[in-house]
Amino acid sequence: MTLPNEDVMNLLANRFVLVWRNIEKDAHVGLSHGYKSDQTAVGTTNGAGGRNVQLVVLAADETVLHVMPGFWHAEDLLAELRLALEVHRLHVDEALAPEQKQAMFAALHRSFLRRMSKETIGRSGWQGFDVHVEAERQQKQNDRDTFQLDEAGVPRIKPVCQVVHDRMMARPFKKLADFGMESFVDYGRAFYDNNQGLDKGRNFPRAVQANAKREKEQAKADKEASQAAEKSRKAAAKPNG
Repeated sequence: MTLPNEDVMNLLANRFVLVWRNIEKDAHVGLSHGYKSDQTAVGTTNGAGGRNVQLVVLAADETVLHVMPGFWHAEDLLAELRLALEVHRLHVDEALAPEQKQAMFAALHRSFLRRMSKETIGRSGWQGFDVHVEAERQQKQNDRDTFQLDEAGVPRIKPVCQVVHDRMMARPFKKLADFGMESFVDYGRAFYDNNQGLDKGRNFPRAVQANAKREKEQAKADKEASQAAEKSRKAAAKPNG
């Protein structure tokens, strides 16, 4: 996360109660290497490494107000945190009905996306290996929410910041237990490691196991889907009578 920034730290200290939790045992954590506390983080794009770290903004009742997965540049993180404060004001407004709150929740995110600067969008590009993985999944599944059609009807990958807000709009005021973090951070490659050099930190063994299990389940699902499609094709090809 991008926390060693004076403006970010002041906003967090003055407007938020800060806690942290080790997510190494969680199923959605990607295969990676740990970093030591005295290492310098590698600057990258907004949302990179989303499986391995998430900044979750919660209300007191554990309602999810916003989630920023992975790394974020300080100026962009500040804007996202301020949006979370707006969502919190909406959440605690007792004068509004639940359906009104949900509509306004989506409107806040849509307005935020429309006002997003070209610089923020530029800082929210995909890493090369993540683009490759998403393109492969799009070709196989053709239903990835990481893509949208351009004016010519050609699928184009969305900037990561847009993926995050689109997925938040699909989860208005969800409780943390029902949020579905694994599907929320399911973008790009399940392996993330820029910790190159002689000192590679430590492996996350449970993440290795979780990734192996996830890949096995995905391979099984792909095979079953292919078999079902082939069965439907053969059934459709049979002559009547």
